Amino acid sequence: MITVVGMGRKADDLTLAGAEAIRAADVVVVKSALTHAAEAVGKIRQDAVYCDDLYQSAQNFDQLNEQIVRRLRSYKGKVAFCVVGDGRDDTTAAMLDDAATVCGVGLQTAVMPQRAGTRIYTAAEFCEEKYPLPLPTVIKSIDDKYTASAVQLKLSEAFDYDTPMLFCNGGKVKNITLGELCKQRFGYAATAAISPKPLTERTVFGYYDAAEVLSVLRGENGCPWDREQTHESIAKNAVEEAYELVNALQKQDNDNVVEELGDLLMQVLFHLEIAADNGEFTPSAVYTALCRKLIDRHPHVFGEVKASTAEDSLDVWNAQKLKEHKIKGVAQNVLDVPFGMSSLMRCQKVQSRASKGGYDFADVKDAADKVAEELREFLAADEAHRQMEGGDLLFAVVNVLRLCHTDSETALALSTQKFCDRVVKVEKLLAERGSKLTDLSQQQFDQLWEEAKRSEQA
Repeated sequence: MITVVGMGRKADDLTLAGAEAIRAADVVVVKSALTHAAEAVGKIRQDAVYCDDLYQSAQNFDQLNEQIVRRLRSYKGKVAFCVVGDGRDDTTAAMLDDAATVCGVGLQTAVMPQRAGTRIYTAAEFCEEKYPLPLPTVIKSIDDKYTASAVQLKLSEAFDYDTPMLFCNGGKVKNITLGELCKQRFGYAATAAISPKPLTERTVFGYYDAAEVLSVLRGENGCPWDREQTHESIAKNAVEEAYELVNALQKQDNDNVVEELGDLLMQVLFHLEIAADNGEFTPSAVYTALCRKLIDRHPHVFGEVKASTAEDSLDVWNAQKLKEHKIKGVAQNVLDVPFGMSSLMRCQKVQSRASKGGYDFADVKDAADKVAEELREFLAADEAHRQMEGGDLLFAVVNVLRLCHTDSETALALSTQKFCDRVVKVEKLLAERGSKLTDLSQQQFDQLWEEAKRSEQA
């Protein structure tokens, strides 16, 4: 039988129950002779076994823990395994599912009283944490400056560098900031504790902070405008923010991309908060639906389906989507394209889906001939039919671009912006020359326009 004995954070922390377990054991194993645990055990008996040789031979901590567990299980009778801290959070002890534990004083006791919501890690565990959160956090066993550097870097993902911390290396507790963590002296008992600053005083935020801000804005003492909004009242905002993001991406303006991504995320959080307030659905339902969709539509990643190219992957995605939506024909597929898209984008997507069902031109030349035909019909149309014929003309142009693998929405956006830039340049040239557009002949205007075009290439 193995009993884990927590030896506390310093030599005189050993409890009476812990001392009795050491006396009663047939074999006493101390994790390391370099800790205060060895000093405390030495006052009781002189035949303890130490695991420092395994520290020397092991390639990593996982291997070390496995070797210590094998050594412990090789002994017969009562085995007392003495570890630093309270005994319940030691990484090796956690692997001894059938062991009893005599708890001691935890390393974290010196820096932070136990309280609800506090997250407690060893330094090695925290450095493996994928998503550090701005919650009260205790980190133990910060052995050296390299480990401290990794801990500090990980903490900086969720906490400001000037966030106050408590630090203890087995002795006196001192007040430091996160940015000063690497400047301390470290050892097996080095422990740090940190809690987030108030929301309004912070400069580093995460996803859950953004959700909290939206919750406050929609709360009883929040913003009257935010509280009044509904799904319907802000429905178009998501589309507007998406277009602004695309504009920033096309300009390769990273500062603006950051801002616009935040604005788009705000729309998602806004709808989640409204839904929660109305009892419609929870954020978890949205995350679940997204993850389920991504897993189901990537059977070539999460299943047995094969897809060696990007085109293969897209075919798999579309096949899975048709299956999920129970779409069995081309008619159903084209009607499934959302009306909320811009007309140009919806047109291209409808054509693309119809094409997969055989509704397409044989080649680009036929599509181009159709553009010429639709242009003639539009020019010949009377006022009652001009809108429909104009739509047919645009539809035909989108077909040509699609067959040439050119996105119509992006192409038109670029051309529109190019026109805007040229108008700005022409106005600047006119101002420099003290002229007005109305003063120019058609030939003079054409020359000025060409000059503006040339300046784009300069």
